[in-house]
Amino acid sequence: MSGQGFVYGIAAAITCTIQLIGYAVAYTLKTETFYDILGGVNYLALALWSAIAGSIDAPLNWVDDPRKILVTIFFICSRGWLLLFLAWRAHERKGDSRFDEVLGKGGGQPQPFGFFVFWMAQAFWVFLISMPMLFVNSSQVNKPGFSAFDVAFAILFCAGVLIEIVADIQKALWVKRGRKGVYLPFPTQVQTMDMQTHFGGLVYFLLCSLCKS
Repeated sequence: MSGQGFVYGIAAAITCTIQLIGYAVAYTLKTETFYDILGGVNYLALALWSAIAGSIDAPLNWVDDPRKILVTIFFICSRGWLLLFLAWRAHERKGDSRFDEVLGKGGGQPQPFGFFVFWMAQAFWVFLISMPMLFVNSSQVNKPGFSAFDVAFAILFCAGVLIEIVADIQKALWVKRGRKGVYLPFPTQVQTMDMQTHFGGLVYFLLCSLCKS
């Protein structure tokens, strides 16, 4: 059994399992240190699963399908950077103020359901961003070679990842300096740059999916 519904279903189960275990352990230890890290690990786990499952009964194995390879490599590079950056940030900041209230760090009552919502929101986001990659890797369509459309959007996606990396580094340096001044000439744009990059990647993968279908 290797249909797209099966690939999606197992991917959803993998995501829920990772996030639920993360929630249980993190709440027990009253820490948010590995919240972002497990988000990155979740992305990579879905990429591995879809590459393996998508080769079953497909016209071409994953290693013989250039479009699947390209989409998966781009996905791993983008999410791999996110994993490394967030792991560094968690270590550098030694905590995340977003979770202070739900973990009762300010002397208040811990909120297990509120903390659970954070983890389920991450599960939803990870699965949403991964869906186009899951679609491409589980496709049974054999369409060899790259079109001009593929090349153009591959270039745009690479540019988006570079923008994400530069924005992450610049903001990290700005925070390290004590948040003095602004960290780019256009701060209102930079504040939403990471979100735009994520959605830009999602749009690219959706377009790849259309090419694959």
